[in-house]
Amino acid sequence: MNQNIRLGKVAGIPVGANWSMIIIFYLVTWELAVLILPADHPHEASATYWIIAVATAALFFTSLFAHEVSHALVAERNGIGVRRITFWLFGGVSELESEALTPQADFRIAIVGPITSFLLAGFYGGAGFILHRLSSGSDVMVSALGWLAWMNLLLGGFNLIPGAPLDGGRVLRAALWRRSGDRTRAAISATHAGRVVAYVLVTLGTIEFLAVGIAGLWFVFLGWFLLSAAHAEESSVVLRTSLAGVQVRDIMTAGPMTFDSSTSVADFVDHQLHLYRFGSFPLVGADGQLLGLTTMGRIREVRASERPSTRLIDVACPLTEVPTTSPNEAIPELLQRMQSSPDGRALVTDDAGRLVGIVSPSDIARYVQLCMIRSQSRSMRRG
Repeated sequence: MNQNIRLGKVAGIPVGANWSMIIIFYLVTWELAVLILPADHPHEASATYWIIAVATAALFFTSLFAHEVSHALVAERNGIGVRRITFWLFGGVSELESEALTPQADFRIAIVGPITSFLLAGFYGGAGFILHRLSSGSDVMVSALGWLAWMNLLLGGFNLIPGAPLDGGRVLRAALWRRSGDRTRAAISATHAGRVVAYVLVTLGTIEFLAVGIAGLWFVFLGWFLLSAAHAEESSVVLRTSLAGVQVRDIMTAGPMTFDSSTSVADFVDHQLHLYRFGSFPLVGADGQLLGLTTMGRIREVRASERPSTRLIDVACPLTEVPTTSPNEAIPELLQRMQSSPDGRALVTDDAGRLVGIVSPSDIARYVQLCMIRSQSRSMRRG
C-alpha cells in the first residue's frame, strides 16, 4: 500500500496515508454535515454543522489511528518489528517485519485493536451522556459524540468477525494454531473463513442494492476487498510454506553486473540496455561502493527529452530502501522485507559488503515452478 501522505512517526514507526483517505474524509464530513447532524438538530446554522462535522471526522480518523497503532505497539512488545502503518480506503494496515512466534502473541496482537475501539466507544458514549445531561439534549455535539461511539462500536465489532484478514480472522488463526500446533493450516483455515465472510457481504450488498439503492454497493466493494485480501494472504502462506528451509543462495541470481551511477539515462538506453536480458541494475559510485538500484520500469518512466540530463542514480531506489541480505538467510524471512520494498528486489552481499547476488520476484517464481515440476515428476514415478 503506497504512502502518498507522510504523517510522521509514532514510537519510531513511520505513519502515513494513501490518497484515498482524503476522499473518505470528505465523504464522512459531508454525511455528518448534510445528513446526520441536520436530521437530529434541524434549526442550527449550516456553518455549525460543517465545523462540528470536520471535528467529528478528525476524531473518527484519530480512532482508526489508535486502533491500528495499538496493533503495532503490542507487536513490538512481543518482539516483532513494524515497518510502517498506512491508512487507506478501508482503514489501516500495519506492516510487520515477521510473524508471531506463538499463538498467544498472535492473539494479543489481533485482539488489542477491537479492544481499543470498544474502549473509545465507551469514552465517546460516556462523554455524550454527560454532555446530554448538561445541555438538556439540545447540543449538536451530543449527536456527534453518539455517532463516534456507534462507529467505534461498529469498527470493533466488524473487525471481530472470524475471517482473515480481519482481526477476528487473526484471533481464529491463533485459536486454531494453539489447538493443532500447525500455524500454516490454521492460517489457511482463517483465510477460507475470510472468503465466506466476503461472499456473504457481496451477497447482502447486492440484495440491498437491488431492494434499497446505491448504499448496498459499499458492502459489495468491502466484500470484494476482503475476498482479494483473503486470496492474497492464502497465496502468501502457501508461498512461505513451499520456501521453508530454502536459503537465499538457493534462489539468487549470482554474480550480478554493476553499473556506473553517473551514467546518463540516454547513454544507458542507447548504448547499453540492449545488451542485457535482465531488468535490475545495481549502481555503484566511482569507488565501487553500492549506491542504489534502478530497474527497467524506473528507466522507462523517464521522458525521452529528459534522458540526457538524468543520471541513473536520479531514478534509482536509494540503498536505504532496498533490502539487503546474506546468502545464508532463509527466504521466508527475506520475503517479508521484499514485499515492502518499492521495487520488490533484494541485494545479496557477503561479509565484506561486496555484492554477490540479486533476488527478484522472478527468481522466487522460477524456484517455486521448479519445485512444482519436480514434485510432479516424483508423483509420476511413484505412480
